[in-house]
Amino acid sequence: MDFATECLQAHNEYRKKHGVPPLKLNKEICKVSQQWADHLIRKGAMVHSNNKDYGENLFMMQSSNPNFTVSGGEAVDKWYDEIKLHVFGVEPASLASGHFTQVIWKESKELGVAFAKNGGKVIVVANYYPPGNYVGNFAKNVPPPGGVLLSCHNNNNNAAEITGNLNRLSLGSRGSTKDLHSATEGNFEEDFLEAHNNYRKRHGVPPLELDKSISKVAEEWAKYLASKNKLEHRPQSNYGENIYCLYSSDSNFKINGNTPVDSWYEEIKNHAFSREPSDLKSGHFTQVIWKSSKYVGVGVAKSREGSIYVVANYSPAGNFVGHFQENCPPVKPQFYGIELPSKTVGNSSISSPSPVSAGVPNKNEEIDVMAFEQEVLKVHNEYRRKHGVPDLVLNAELCGFTQNWAETCARTSSLQHRANNKYGENIFCMYSSDYSHVPTGRDAVKEWYDEIKSHNFSSDRVPQGSLHFTQVIWKNSKYLGVGIAKNKKGQTYVVCNYEPKGNFVGQFAENVPKPRS
Repeated sequence: MDFATECLQAHNEYRKKHGVPPLKLNKEICKVSQQWADHLIRKGAMVHSNNKDYGENLFMMQSSNPNFTVSGGEAVDKWYDEIKLHVFGVEPASLASGHFTQVIWKESKELGVAFAKNGGKVIVVANYYPPGNYVGNFAKNVPPPGGVLLSCHNNNNNAAEITGNLNRLSLGSRGSTKDLHSATEGNFEEDFLEAHNNYRKRHGVPPLELDKSISKVAEEWAKYLASKNKLEHRPQSNYGENIYCLYSSDSNFKINGNTPVDSWYEEIKNHAFSREPSDLKSGHFTQVIWKSSKYVGVGVAKSREGSIYVVANYSPAGNFVGHFQENCPPVKPQFYGIELPSKTVGNSSISSPSPVSAGVPNKNEEIDVMAFEQEVLKVHNEYRRKHGVPDLVLNAELCGFTQNWAETCARTSSLQHRANNKYGENIFCMYSSDYSHVPTGRDAVKEWYDEIKSHNFSSDRVPQGSLHFTQVIWKNSKYLGVGIAKNKKGQTYVVCNYEPKGNFVGQFAENVPKPRS
């Protein structure tokens, strides 16, 4: 069996496990894959082609034996092994399982695969059409083994059209949902409302009020969705509506009031504030901050299968065509504590550098955010001077962006990177049973820099064990954003963002020089 056919067979065996259609081999796509594989073997590097027409998986294996080779299934096995990193039924916070999800992506139909060899080094390139791994589409395209499809984060919003007649049976009589206490933690409604109003404050729009009568309507629909175990909008609703679904195989899993709102607000990255949107890819976000909306109601239900459904209804409804610009203002500069003229750095529009702190006001009064930012900047530059690279400059707007993610990490007790981040990012977490304890800026930066002990300066391969260190001293990075936030569990999260970002394949040698003697 030739390599491409064997690789195709391995893909389709895995796809069958998940109940998605088999791929077909495309000779033209195989040629594209071969060209890139040949390029990579000549360069001796592993970097994606950034071909927007296809999804792409890469694999490399090397041996001191010049006759070493790999089978068509070995690369696919390695990609599929990332299943252990994937949480089904939710949008991933990172692409740690991105090779796996592309292998079984339901909407991909054709495969092109090739390999190139130089001595004992083998590189495999697979291209997929249509490409996979699109934000907002993971739940419906990456079903768990067995093919049970759990839809989450539906990108359609209030304008969604529901076809067919829906079952009008009494929702309370179905007996298919679990008690609400088994699905939520904390004071869910209060946390849910507070999360909305914290985000609305950033955009300078009035806070919402919780309306119990609207919550009853939302809960009714949440129970209906749980009874059907599917995600769809209520037809002909008088309210604006956001829906969220989360699945866990842990029967004791619960959801807090912040999680769905954080997820909806993350769509801000899809929103263009300067014009009316041509689609509703940011529809959840825009409804969260819709200026004219005054009341919100929320309902939660848990299905027998373990899916938690959250429904939010808003009055007056938002997302009306022709009214986005007046109802969805951008983040207010004064929210970050300072107004700065905007300028372009690289591909990003950020504010002019300033030594003044622009961190988001922190709820933890014991943290002096301004002093902390300055200390983190100082320690970064101490280390960078050891390596003879230019100092970083603290940037106000970037600090606000970074503080946002530090607060998200603290609120969710989760040490994870921001998805689709255009900046470089380092994250640090410290726990203390003394809940008043605050780590110093040096604590965080030193932990990242100490990875120098694992770094090989003579190699230009991606140094998986020292990527925090390399970002700290990355020569081409110029601007720094700092964020810090605590939670009630005694955890403190520190986040740093860097512009331009570092840690690019093939650029380590020129950007990570050895310490000067």
